[in-house]
Amino acid sequence: MNIKLNRLTLSNFKGIKELTIEFHDVTNIYGENGTGKSTIFDAFTWLLFGKDSHDSKDFNIKTLDQAGKAIPMLEHAIEGFLEIDGTEITLKRIYQEKWQRRRGAEESELTGHETLYHWNGVPLQAGEFKTKVDNLVNEGLFKLLTSALCFNAMKWQDRRLVLILLAGEISDSDVLAGMNKHQVADITAILDSGKDLAEFRKEIAVRKKKLGDELKSIPSRMDEVSRAIPEPVDFEAIKTDINKKQVARLGIENMISDQVAAYKSQGEQIQLLQNKIFALKQQQQSMEFEAKTEAQRIYNERTFLIAGLKQKHAECLRQSNVDQDSLPTLLQKKTDTENALAALRLAWTSVNGEELIFEEDEFICPTCKRDLDPVTQIEKQDIITRDFEQNKTNRLAKINEEGKYLSAELVQTNKIIEYTSQEISSLKAQADHLAADLKTAISAELDVVTAPDPDPIQHQITRLEQQILASPKLDLESLKNQKNQIQSEIYDLQVALGKKEVIDRGKARIKELLAEEKRLSQQISDLEKQEFAMEAFTRSRMDMVQSRINGKFKLVRFRMFSQLINGGIEECCDCMVQGVPFSDVNSAGKIQAGIDVINTLSKHYGITAPIWIDNRESTNKIPQTNSQVINLIVSKDKTLIIK
Repeated sequence: MNIKLNRLTLSNFKGIKELTIEFHDVTNIYGENGTGKSTIFDAFTWLLFGKDSHDSKDFNIKTLDQAGKAIPMLEHAIEGFLEIDGTEITLKRIYQEKWQRRRGAEESELTGHETLYHWNGVPLQAGEFKTKVDNLVNEGLFKLLTSALCFNAMKWQDRRLVLILLAGEISDSDVLAGMNKHQVADITAILDSGKDLAEFRKEIAVRKKKLGDELKSIPSRMDEVSRAIPEPVDFEAIKTDINKKQVARLGIENMISDQVAAYKSQGEQIQLLQNKIFALKQQQQSMEFEAKTEAQRIYNERTFLIAGLKQKHAECLRQSNVDQDSLPTLLQKKTDTENALAALRLAWTSVNGEELIFEEDEFICPTCKRDLDPVTQIEKQDIITRDFEQNKTNRLAKINEEGKYLSAELVQTNKIIEYTSQEISSLKAQADHLAADLKTAISAELDVVTAPDPDPIQHQITRLEQQILASPKLDLESLKNQKNQIQSEIYDLQVALGKKEVIDRGKARIKELLAEEKRLSQQISDLEKQEFAMEAFTRSRMDMVQSRINGKFKLVRFRMFSQLINGGIEECCDCMVQGVPFSDVNSAGKIQAGIDVINTLSKHYGITAPIWIDNRESTNKIPQTNSQVINLIVSKDKTLIIK
C-alpha cells in the first residue's frame, strides 16, 4: 500500500489562521523556529489520530490572542487529501465550541466542545472515523513509518519486539541444531515440560536463592549444635551412684511411714479438738458480723436520708431559679401584647374614619378626554363606592381578628405570670422546709449497736488450743531434710547422665546437617546446569535473530543481547550506526538511521507513508527511500516557505 499526502488545509489551528499546502514526492518547508513547521506535522497526526506529532492528546489547538487567551467562536479544522494506491480520499476533522443562550440570559455561554468528522465529505461518528483510519493502517505502525526518530524513541523492549516480529519465527529445532548435545538434552526436557523459558528462568532464580539461603545457614547451624554439645563424663559411674542413693532414700521413706502410722491415733483426737475450735470461731465471727451489719444498716439509712433531702432541696432551688428567670420574658411579652393591642385600636379608628373622595379625572374618558355620560358616571361611582366599602370592611375585620388573637394571648400570658409567681413562692417555701429537715438530719446522733460479749466463747477456744499444745508432737523434719538432700543429689546425677542423650542427639544432628548440605549443593548444581542450558539456548536464538535482523538493514545494526561479567547474557536492543550507539551519533546520523529503519519496515509490511523529517537542515543526505518525504528545515525565513 502506497500512502501519499497531496494537500493539507489548516484553519485556525495552533495560531495558523488559513494555510493550504500542496505536497509532492519531496516537499521542503522552510522557516525560523516558531513559524509553524512542527504545527503542520501536528495537524497531519491530529487529523488522523487526534494527537500531536509527539503522541499527546492534551495539546492546545486553539488560536490565542495577545493576552494568551483562546479567541472564542472559532472553528478549528484540518482537511487532508490522501492518495491511497492512486485513489484520492478526503479526510476532515473539525473542533468547535458549543454555545447556548439560557432562558432569560442576554448573552450565550460556552457549554462545551465537540469534534466533527468527515470522510470524502460524508459526516461520520467518532467511532466510524477511527475504524476507517484503522482499516487503512495501524496507528502504531503508521507512526513508525512517518517519523524518522519514532522507532529509536521507543522503549528498548518495544523496539526489540518490533525487530523480533520483523525477523520472523525461528523454530526451536533450528536453535537446538547449533547447540552442544548435552545442553540440547537439558533444554529439550524444559521445552517438553510446556513451561515458558522466561518464567522458568525466574522460577529457577527463586529456587536457587531459597536453596542458597538454606545452604549458607548450614555452617552456623552446625556450629550452634556443636557449641550446645556438653563435655563427655563417666556415665557408668554416675548410674552406680544414682542406684546407691535411691536405696538410701527408700530407707528414709520407710522410717517416716513407721512414725506416721504410730502417730495416726493421736492425730485423730487432735482433729476432733480442731473441729470444735473451728465451730466456736465460726460462732464468734457470726456474732461480730451481725453487730457490724446492724450498725452499717443504721448508718446507710441516715446517709440515704441526707442525700435525698439534699437532692430535693437542690431541685427546688433549681426550679425556683428557672421560674424566676422566665418572669422578665413573660412580663416583656405582656407589655408587647398590650402595645400591639393599643396600635390595633388606633388602626381600627383610622380605617373606620376613612371617607371616599373621588378624583377630579375619575369620570373622564381616558381615550377621548371627555366627561363620561351621567349614567356611566353613576355606574362607575357605584362600583368605586362598593369597592371602597368592601375594602374598608375587610381591613376592619382583619384588625378585629388580630385584636381577638392578641387579647386571648394577653389573657394566657397573665395566667402564666400568675401561675409562675405562685410556683416561685411555693418552691421557696418548700426549699426552706427541706433545709430545716436536712439540718435536723445532719445534727441527729447515730444509734449505737452493742455487740454480744465474745469472752465466754474465747475462753472455750483458748482451753481447747492448750489441750492441743500439750499433746506430743511428731518430729519428721530431720528425716525430711535427709530425704530432700538425697533427692537433690539424685537429680544432679540424673542431669549429668542426661548429657549423654544431648551428646548423641547433637552428633546425629550434625550428621543430618552434613547430608542436607550435600543435598542442597547438588540441587543448586542441577539448577545451574538448567540455567546454563537456557542461556546457551537464548544466546543461540539471539545470534540467529540478530543475524537475520541485521541482514534486513543497510545502514544500522542491532545488538539484541549483552554479555554480563558473570558470563551470563542480558536481553537488550541497542541500535548501532557504523559501530556507534544511536544515542552517541550526531543528528544527521540519527535521521539517516531512522530512514533506514523506515525503509526496512515499509518493505516488510508493504506500506509506504509520508516521512516527516524534523531538523532536516542537520544532514545533507538521506538514504534512498520509496516513501514520500516532507522535510522541515530551519532557515532565516520569517514566514513559511514551501517548495
